Amino acid sequence: MSNNHQFEKISFWQLLAKKDNTEKPIEKIEIPIIQRDYAQGREKQEKIRTKFLDALYIAIYMQSVELDFVYGSESKSIFQPLDGQQRLTTLFLLHWYIATKEKKIDNTVKEKLSIFTYETRTSSREFCNELVVKGVDFEESKLVVSDNIKNSAWFVSSWKKDPTISAMLIMLDDIHEKFSKSEVCWERLISNDNPPITFLYVRLENFGLSDDLYVKMNARGKQLTSFENFKSRFGKHVKKNGWEKDITNPEDKFEHRIDTIWTDLFWKYKGDDKEIDKKLINFIAGIAINYYAENYLSPVPENIIQLMVTSTNNNNLLSSSTTPIEKRIAELAKDSNNVIPEDFSTEESFYYLKSCLNQYAEKGNELIKPNIPLWSHCDEYLFKDLIVGEKISFSKRILFYAQTEYLLKNDFIQTTFNDWMRVIRNIVENNEFNHADLGRFTGPIQLIKELSNGCSNIYDYLSTHKVESLRAKEQVKQEIEKAKIIVGNPSSKIVIQDIEDTNFCKGEIEFVLYCVDYDIEKDQNPEDFDVAEFKNIKNIITEHLDDNDVTNDFRRALFTIKDNDFYDYWQGNLKVLDYYEYKSKRHLIKDIKDLKDSFSNNKNYRKYRNYLKELIVKLRRQNINEIIDDFTKNPKFIELPRWKQKLIKVQGLLDYSKKHYIAIQDDNVSCYLLQGSKILDDDGSWWEKTKEIK
Repeated sequence: MSNNHQFEKISFWQLLAKKDNTEKPIEKIEIPIIQRDYAQGREKQEKIRTKFLDALYIAIYMQSVELDFVYGSESKSIFQPLDGQQRLTTLFLLHWYIATKEKKIDNTVKEKLSIFTYETRTSSREFCNELVVKGVDFEESKLVVSDNIKNSAWFVSSWKKDPTISAMLIMLDDIHEKFSKSEVCWERLISNDNPPITFLYVRLENFGLSDDLYVKMNARGKQLTSFENFKSRFGKHVKKNGWEKDITNPEDKFEHRIDTIWTDLFWKYKGDDKEIDKKLINFIAGIAINYYAENYLSPVPENIIQLMVTSTNNNNLLSSSTTPIEKRIAELAKDSNNVIPEDFSTEESFYYLKSCLNQYAEKGNELIKPNIPLWSHCDEYLFKDLIVGEKISFSKRILFYAQTEYLLKNDFIQTTFNDWMRVIRNIVENNEFNHADLGRFTGPIQLIKELSNGCSNIYDYLSTHKVESLRAKEQVKQEIEKAKIIVGNPSSKIVIQDIEDTNFCKGEIEFVLYCVDYDIEKDQNPEDFDVAEFKNIKNIITEHLDDNDVTNDFRRALFTIKDNDFYDYWQGNLKVLDYYEYKSKRHLIKDIKDLKDSFSNNKNYRKYRNYLKELIVKLRRQNINEIIDDFTKNPKFIELPRWKQKLIKVQGLLDYSKKHYIAIQDDNVSCYLLQGSKILDDDGSWWEKTKEIK
């Protein structure tokens, strides 16, 4: 470090007129991004603020004051203070206030004051500029200065969240309280011959603006958050690539919107810590993930390939066959702080991010939700789930992508949005997309990208277009058939959607179609679809199968169907009580999921599908008690083992078996109802609590 530093005693007004080391006028006095926010105006700094303003008042009207050193570095006609930010900001506000109060703020004064600016946030920079250029006439207002400013047409509401701007407003109110009744002092304040307020300006000629220098010169400098670092680098990334060179309105540029309109959007979801940076990072990383998956077949940027080669964060996370894009997706899904500007390596990807941010910010679309059950795939709103969650499931990411695609391609209509999200929900629910290999996210997104071409009327699209993607093939085939039925027979839409929403179906209705003898594997005419018959089945499922479990009466009724041995779908062995031989252990349906997996979806073993179908068909004409009573009068009932007769006939007997297991004697003379929880015997052996039925 060279010690050949020059310093001179100057005022703030003289600093605004300085020339750099090439004798060019200083174009900007810029508070650099590494500096902390303006602090003298904070509410908790009242004593410091009052003492400083007292000193300035005395300096102007009584005795001049010198404010110690202000260190600065000059580069390309820009002066950046390394130490002295707080004092310079207060002097800027004081000069603006006195010029406005004494009506001296003409174009010449505005031009000079506009030299002072902030790089820390776009909002701080724009506030300083608007304050000078447009200003307020607080002399004719009954409001305090800060309220007058906040009520001005040029003031952006999100600026209230900028800590530097908030502190400036507080300082202006205190300046007003101190100087509002003072004598004329503008000419004294800007005097070149005998300035009342000066400092020792030190120009550090031999240094670049390195972080090390800031740490050495300004121990009070702030630690930038991950998002502030990202935002700064992203802004330079955009400028370097010239992606916004044709945008003439500054308010449409990324740097402006990220500190105004988009900040307003995320501010709604601030926590107790009043921080939104992590939420913004989560969103941006989420959009990067979606864009990578959507453009899976595009060339991978060289810097991303290099990043994945050198990264150590993917150990034990990815398979050796995972592609670079899948690896990058996994990296971002693991920790959104891994996102870098180069994740948006093309102009198209940059504008995709901007479009997504604009859609959710400008139309209040962060609060939209489909009026359909999303079950475990959404806690409240998909937007909120994406930005607030720590570990976002890929099912949520897929649904969020689908929602975003709809917003980007359509004017919002709730009904068409519901239909679109319903189809995607059905696909997500009935396919396993959350693989251990986190990169395996591209297939579902490619499918949804293709389907989104028809998201404005998804049923019409599915009924008339061939789907090229092979992902989720079976469920997509079913969605196509449902679409054909709905388009060909519009009265079927409500009943189909109602049954999709049941806990039993959850979007998968092939078995229900099977119950009304409509086989999607055959070329059937959708117009022949029997809506009334289908509605009958829907009512049965809603009544009996729309909870998490089936009733024991439903289990009793299943004993009356076909060979009366539906329990054989699950087989095991069990050692019972003091018997040392093993008994045949069977399951009487664990819950609705078990019923669905083992019966309705068991296409490979139609016996058990037909057990359930036959009972449901019977329930169209009789209730459960009538089915059981009729069977007990059937000669076949007498031929059954007595234990089976009792289970069918005696209501409540199955209640003993909490987990619905039975163990059958080899001679079929009796069975044991298992309570379901194993207990440890004195010798360390495992036993079951049982009740023998014979």
